[in-house]
Amino acid sequence: MHALYNFDFLETISKQLQESLDGLVISVLNTEAIADLSRFQVQHKRRQGVYVIHYDGLPRYIGKADNVADRLSQHFRKLIGRQNISPESIGYKCLILDSSMSTAANEKLLISRYKKVHGEMWNGRGFGPKDPGRERDTTAPNYFDGAYPIRLDLNLEGIEDETTLLEAAEKMKSGLPYVFRFNLGDRRDDVINLKGVPRTPDHLLQALIDRLGNGWRGAILSYGLVFYPNVKNYRFGLNIDPRHADL
Repeated sequence: MHALYNFDFLETISKQLQESLDGLVISVLNTEAIADLSRFQVQHKRRQGVYVIHYDGLPRYIGKADNVADRLSQHFRKLIGRQNISPESIGYKCLILDSSMSTAANEKLLISRYKKVHGEMWNGRGFGPKDPGRERDTTAPNYFDGAYPIRLDLNLEGIEDETTLLEAAEKMKSGLPYVFRFNLGDRRDDVINLKGVPRTPDHLLQALIDRLGNGWRGAILSYGLVFYPNVKNYRFGLNIDPRHADL
């Protein structure tokens, strides 16, 4: 007598990983938790792993990363820059894996397993990408960006009253927890006076466009801010045009 024996190794590992993740307690995701996780990774000399982001106690996103603490830090920064998100309701679970297990952990299988039980996962709905690219500037928002658009009530510190356009734009880019893309062309060294301008993203963007003048347009999109030397129509965002001629 003889027979074939088939063992689905990846499915078995995925099942075990899901069971292990489900057995963990949800921890609040914040800067202290990320720092603690980073120390744990250094202590055990392992950084690769799988993780689940929870919101309001429910799993919303599962991922795999070469450095879990770093990736969770990126996710947390993105989430706190969005409307309709309460930072204290963001949680996480993670498993740090050795090199052999990291290779065996199949992200697609894990996502599929979670989606069978939790239909409101953010995987495949716009949460993961860091920057969706310029082709997304004039298309309809995906689910995540539509449900959780960017916050404009942030206060950006460190931008001086009198500075160059490039310095102001770069400080905005580094300070914003979401996408900010721009092209200053040959206007990089132009001086701008921001005295009296509130240091919120929308007011600063308007001030930059006012200083650049005709032929420039910015936009407030669901996922970030952009401005370029063109007059492209951003159908799914708020067009920002200069309010007066170039100064």
